[in-house]
Amino acid sequence: MTTPRLIIPCAAIAGLEYFCMQVGAIGWLEYLPSVTWSTWPYTSNYVTFGHFISEVIELMYIIPNAVPQITFNYCIGVLWTIPVQLQNSWTCLLAVIVIREIKTPWKRMGYYAFCILNNWYAMSWGSFFWVGLLIADLDITYKWKTWLYARPFVYYPFLTFITLLAVGSPSIDLVGQWTTINFNTLEFGVHPHQRTGHLIRETVDYGYPPYYIPRLTALTFSIGFHLLVELSPLVQKFFSNRILMWLFPHILTLYLIHGLVFWSLGAVICVKLAAHGVPYWANMLVVATCSYTVIFGCLPLLTPIIETLGKSITQTIWRDASEKPARRRKSLFPFSPDLLKDGEKNDTEVLVVTVDVEKNKVEEER
Repeated sequence: MTTPRLIIPCAAIAGLEYFCMQVGAIGWLEYLPSVTWSTWPYTSNYVTFGHFISEVIELMYIIPNAVPQITFNYCIGVLWTIPVQLQNSWTCLLAVIVIREIKTPWKRMGYYAFCILNNWYAMSWGSFFWVGLLIADLDITYKWKTWLYARPFVYYPFLTFITLLAVGSPSIDLVGQWTTINFNTLEFGVHPHQRTGHLIRETVDYGYPPYYIPRLTALTFSIGFHLLVELSPLVQKFFSNRILMWLFPHILTLYLIHGLVFWSLGAVICVKLAAHGVPYWANMLVVATCSYTVIFGCLPLLTPIIETLGKSITQTIWRDASEKPARRRKSLFPFSPDLLKDGEKNDTEVLVVTVDVEKNKVEEER
């Protein structure tokens, strides 16, 4: 039930954005590049409602790293990650079945390494999910956290290493700000080109990787950050504060709705303030404050709606698929089929009514 549970909230918010685009809520977005000197924020309306339905269905079945068409009709275009989550959730389920049969630890770890490396080389997001599965396996099967905590001489150097990994992975992009070397471009070039089979650096497509292509720095960052959350009590305490604990149930809503708020309300405020000569830094500060206020204000209202909608439809699908159908009954159940027959009989037959009560009773019994 993963697919409908995830797609239904997305379809609901996409429908809301469809309505907002139809009424012109994001009309000011086209003026935003003149203020921010950027040409990237744009979206287009659906041609027909049929295109909207088609793109929602495509979201369930498209294979990454293909970009769903709905990303061009959705504010911010974040829905390209939905197929990644759906496909690799099935990968994890199948992987657990295989891994469970590999009993020897070194063989199991070798299998993990083989799958992670192959997914990375194939530029598949599956490498991220394999790493998550590996960390879960280390915790559940091998109790590695208990082993690490009991050995401080191993725990603290390892904690330092994963901290550097988490901080250094995104920081390596800063090298390109001062030199002509870009690590992501170099790493992108060593992967195979799908159309020719050559290395990408030997083809015309060589360059900075598109945003929907996984990068090695993103993989190493996710590994380091995931391990840091797993092993560091300080990081765990930070993510357990009240504000974040309140926010966690609303993550999906925040993910789906933030683009609409920024590209509708945010665009209006930005353009209007710029027209009045407000400095750019103050403009952005006001836009951020107003937009985030509206976003966080909408979360308690929208989250129960999309969660209830998703759970209700999913439970109905599961019930119809798992339970035995109810016994077929006639249309008049629980009434007798003779109900209508008697009515027709009474309509067609003429009863002679007299003053004699006993005679009338005999006539009715006929």
